[in-house]
Amino acid sequence: MEVTYFGLNSVRLRGRDASVLIDPYEPKMGLAPVRLTVQIVIRTHDDPTHFSFQGLGSDFHQVTGAGEFEIKGVAMKGIQTYHDAKQGAQLGKNFVYVVDIDELTVCHLGHLGHELNEAQMEAIGSKVDILFVPVGGGSHLNSAQATEIVNQIEPKYVVPISYRLPGLTLLAQELEPVDKFAKEMGVTDLTPLAKLSLTSSPPLDEPKLILLEARGAAATAAVD
Repeated sequence: MEVTYFGLNSVRLRGRDASVLIDPYEPKMGLAPVRLTVQIVIRTHDDPTHFSFQGLGSDFHQVTGAGEFEIKGVAMKGIQTYHDAKQGAQLGKNFVYVVDIDELTVCHLGHLGHELNEAQMEAIGSKVDILFVPVGGGSHLNSAQATEIVNQIEPKYVVPISYRLPGLTLLAQELEPVDKFAKEMGVTDLTPLAKLSLTSSPPLDEPKLILLEARGAAATAAVD
């Protein structure tokens, strides 16, 4: 399974039988449009100003909300949480997604704005190979809160998302840089990878931070 990061909350999981795109962003936010062929698109919350299907064609299955789904051999579970720390009173609901693809378990926290309770943790499960965690603050978790979530979930790999990037017009001043989160995690080497490829669950005893290049912060976000 191959992971590509585009910026903000947008991540692609490319498996043997299907590709999954999570939270495709609206290009008006300043990042390059994502142009892909995917079979599944997940939206973690309902704010239409954050998302765009531009460049994705029309032949894909859209998944959102709470519940369990299986499409083209990819199992997905949406878990209701909130976009803020006041039970959604300010920004509404958020859905954490657990995706099982190519015998790997991926958890994307979406636009989570609070700590997870016991029921939510139980729904996520005890095995997470890759955790995508928002770290930039604003309407999401900040670096300290994100570190607490990592300690709760104890994934093998931690991939930060939703932080300040070159080119962002909207949210640019609201979001913190990723190095604040890295410092919280005790990591000093922030050399980004172009992509992350895994064939099996990594044999790690504690979470490892992986920084991925944000393709949308480049001249174009088109990829194969």
